[in-house]
Amino acid sequence: MIFQPVGETGRYRYLDVLRGIALFGVLLVNLLTGFRMSMFQHFAQAHSHPGRVNWLVDTLVATFVEFKALTLFTFLFGVGIAIQAERSAARGVPVTPFLLRRFLVLMAFGLAHMFLIWNGDILLLYAVCGLLIVPSLRLPPRVLALLGFAAILLPSFVSLNFHFLSEAAMRAHVEAANRVYAHGDFLEILRFRSSEAVRLVLPLLWGVLPRTAGLMWWGVAAWRSGLLRKPEDHRGALATLLIAGVALGGVASFLHSRFEDLFVIIPLASAYAGAVLLWYHSGGGRAFAAAGQMALTNYLAQSVVLGCIFYGYGFGLFGRLDPTAGLGLAIALYVIQLAASLLWLRRYRFGPAEWLWRSLTYGRIFPLRRGE
Repeated sequence: MIFQPVGETGRYRYLDVLRGIALFGVLLVNLLTGFRMSMFQHFAQAHSHPGRVNWLVDTLVATFVEFKALTLFTFLFGVGIAIQAERSAARGVPVTPFLLRRFLVLMAFGLAHMFLIWNGDILLLYAVCGLLIVPSLRLPPRVLALLGFAAILLPSFVSLNFHFLSEAAMRAHVEAANRVYAHGDFLEILRFRSSEAVRLVLPLLWGVLPRTAGLMWWGVAAWRSGLLRKPEDHRGALATLLIAGVALGGVASFLHSRFEDLFVIIPLASAYAGAVLLWYHSGGGRAFAAAGQMALTNYLAQSVVLGCIFYGYGFGLFGRLDPTAGLGLAIALYVIQLAASLLWLRRYRFGPAEWLWRSLTYGRIFPLRRGE
């Protein structure tokens, strides 16, 4: 028997729209805090450039976008796992081996992305978490939701991060990063990025692994429970999610708590999801679907383009662009990606990275052009 990936008619367009919109938030945060300057400088310095407008951009992004877009993106990855498992079982494909192959291929993508392009990668983390939750996929949705809740709470009670650099060592590292990323050639940046990934980034990923797995468990549970299968039948619940999420997240954002994730970040991300789904089922948002369908390609393309803009082997704007200009650049790049995704999918079945991921997972080359 030859197994095929899902075709156009099997897609849930509202999930593509959600993913496509979350992708803009991921691009904006990555540009402002990971490419425009050292991500470790961002940890130590809230506002990187003077001026009221720059302060406003920094504050609004930190309050309403940072961690929220990634939270939604991660949750949707969990939803995708549930859908893949469900479809594989329906076609008679052994679910566990299929998903293991899928995540191992994604792990290869993540390692290449982290060391060759940008070490703020999330694909490696997603692959590891996917491998961890595969054995639990047959559990009831309530159990999956409880596992997710426990995993998300875990970092609030148990420190999973390594002993971070001293303030002096961090300043020295940021100075070195500013010098190498802004002026180094490709090989110099590759060496520095690889060292930074091993010494600093991978330990940080270990610290956020439980939260990431928890959000994926919630995504699986939400799909398995039926909450996301027909959102148009739950408009009242979506409106409640929107209002409650904004109210709880907005109020709790003024309270500094170790439970910020549960009371601020996740409620606001949930509110955004509710708003987008209501908008979609009122006839809006279709233009974002193509970008969401090509999320892997667009995510990787963002890193390649931003590397060429900011690093020394490109235009060398690292450390020179203020937040306001960064916001404008993010909007421009995203609009280009929206248009490029629409044009690409008129001629091709999948995005390039999605096609490669599918082909490697299934062990055969699939036609890429429409009509083949």
